[in-house]
Amino acid sequence: MNALRRYPVPAVVLVTFAVASFVVEGMKPTQAMPPFAQAYGMNCEVCHAVVPALNAYGRYVQRTGYASLDAATIHHVNPFWLGEQLTYNTGDANFPNRIVPGNVSLHAAGLLGNDFTFHLHEWFVNDGEPGFTDTLWIGYNNLLHRDGHLVVGKIEPPGPSPFSQWFDLSGFATPEIVVGEHSYGLDGNRWGTKLTYVHDWLVADVAYLGPNGDLNTATAFNGTTDRTFQWRAAYARPDRPIEGGLYGATGSFPISDGTFDHYTAVAAYVEIDPQGYRPGLLTMYQVGYDPDPAAGAPPTHSKAFTAEVWESLFDNRGMLGLRDEVTDDGMGTVTHSGNVDLELVIMRHVTERGARGLFLNGESALSGGSTPGWKAQLGYYTTFGQ
Repeated sequence: MNALRRYPVPAVVLVTFAVASFVVEGMKPTQAMPPFAQAYGMNCEVCHAVVPALNAYGRYVQRTGYASLDAATIHHVNPFWLGEQLTYNTGDANFPNRIVPGNVSLHAAGLLGNDFTFHLHEWFVNDGEPGFTDTLWIGYNNLLHRDGHLVVGKIEPPGPSPFSQWFDLSGFATPEIVVGEHSYGLDGNRWGTKLTYVHDWLVADVAYLGPNGDLNTATAFNGTTDRTFQWRAAYARPDRPIEGGLYGATGSFPISDGTFDHYTAVAAYVEIDPQGYRPGLLTMYQVGYDPDPAAGAPPTHSKAFTAEVWESLFDNRGMLGLRDEVTDDGMGTVTHSGNVDLELVIMRHVTERGARGLFLNGESALSGGSTPGWKAQLGYYTTFGQ
């Protein structure tokens, strides 16, 4: 894998390519992707503000583990699709200021019969290195009058949908705050099990989560891994553009002196979809308590805040987002950071034989006292059977 070519390129080349591609393809009518869009023959906007950011109905489909979709409709399409990405990151530890090809992934999502659903995301190559398992779960959905959804595997944790489905290239600082030796990972996929209850306006999740490695670590729920009980309770209707609620965690994290940091965290969040000329909004405020954040360190209270606004562009063929974040670990480190993200849908097309799309993402990120960092990603995704 290391033998792959990596081409140095100035940022202006990426920008020029993006603009040219958008102008050429932007005049062509396009539709949606991948298998769910193919199955229903629907436009992306049914579930997305812009791919991959979900709207209220898309979040409903996600939190029901796809069980809200019609099984007979989904069964007639191939559930697999491929992704290929070119990435560029001035802050990449291995390949700064270079285009890195060969980010290849296999995806699958769908229903098995009427009661079981599944999701797979496996990287063959990532950042020019051997890949890893990003997502791998199976769900059972015939619980609590079909309002209950139990999933097992490497799963998305309870929390706001943008933790797993978003157009920004950087993760959120609030759920990933570092306190001493403890790195919070409240937005990361991990091995475990989750029960979600969805009824009318209520969504409630509880999950027990362990390691975040590959399949060989799936059963490593022991003293060497972070073990977490994570939850969410929220108001979230599929026909309303606003969602809001609480998420939190209680966990046990091993630190270097052989003891454990038995931490807790709780956060409030609100997400509002863009409506007309009114931009969308995501905001969250999180507080945490770490009784043993590091060897010999006293207990500490942390806090973190995220606010992001975004707006659809070019008839939902683009998205512009502005994010501001502040984290305070309670140990004297306060970090203020932000980023500007732009996504352009260069091409999207759906037929009864398949679905495909080409997406360009760019990001400028700034942390207090540092120079801006730049990221870009050009991703092509296609179902089988084109």
